[in-house]
Amino acid sequence: MTILLLSISTTAFASGLGGYTGTSNRFTSDPLSSGTGGITLFHKTSTNSYSQNPASQAFFGQSSFNAGLVQLSLDRFIYTVNAGVPLPPTASLSVGVLAAGTKNIEARDSRGYAAGDISDTEMTYLVSFSNRFSDKLAFGLSLKILTKQFKSDNDWLDLKGSGFGAGLGIVFKPISGSSFALAIKDWNSSYKWKTQDLFERGSSYQDEFPMSLSWGWLQEMGAFSLALEHDYYFIDENIYRVAVMWHAIQALQVNVGMSYEDESIYPGLSARYELSWKQGPPMHIDYGFKIGTPGEGYRNYIGWGVNF
Repeated sequence: MTILLLSISTTAFASGLGGYTGTSNRFTSDPLSSGTGGITLFHKTSTNSYSQNPASQAFFGQSSFNAGLVQLSLDRFIYTVNAGVPLPPTASLSVGVLAAGTKNIEARDSRGYAAGDISDTEMTYLVSFSNRFSDKLAFGLSLKILTKQFKSDNDWLDLKGSGFGAGLGIVFKPISGSSFALAIKDWNSSYKWKTQDLFERGSSYQDEFPMSLSWGWLQEMGAFSLALEHDYYFIDENIYRVAVMWHAIQALQVNVGMSYEDESIYPGLSARYELSWKQGPPMHIDYGFKIGTPGEGYRNYIGWGVNF
């Protein structure tokens, strides 16, 4: 089995960064952010913002639970679950799990003969802590445990890598209705592999995630909000995002946005509807879709959550 075949599931999520590991951690993974172009620096633009900017939950002030999935072509999948709680007087804690991968990858041996199917699974376990130092400024720290596994259906292959990573974030509110965010993502993130038990010339090596510096601006303007984000990866790659959010109706939020990467524009649309109950905490349903890379089709997102 060649390394090229093993990497199919990673590059299936491809962008200009697709040749680097950790793609699922950079992939737009929740319904809300699918309509904001993938903006994840603010809690109003993404239910998974705690994983990208750990300071984003500091001004939220509520407990929450969210779960979502992404329907993708080529037997790919993404599932997310997260929860957050305020820690009075000024702190908050969030935890979550992101599962992503590909099923039914056809394997070939060195002679080109079929050798069964392979599945690829990436698991990211996250914990994020944030604290408000004033009504205008908050800092946050996130830690993640990373695992990636290739496994065959007939047990001839079982290869697993693991590692750790961290992130830092800041949210600053200079004036009412405005928020500036800054985050360092995937600091020291990597998978460590050992292949001596599988291959005659196996080795130990480290597969590093590309680290990035991201900044964004969120401006509230009555019934509308405008959000901007720029990700700069230290491998000289850039992603730009912009979104408009409409929330004139109390129970409904609609987002329209796009990302610009690889000299292409990828638009998306998402909506959140809050269910009204006489008793119990308010729940919401999120739905979104985003246009994928050429030939991929639409990426469909659905999620459910509760704030209390």
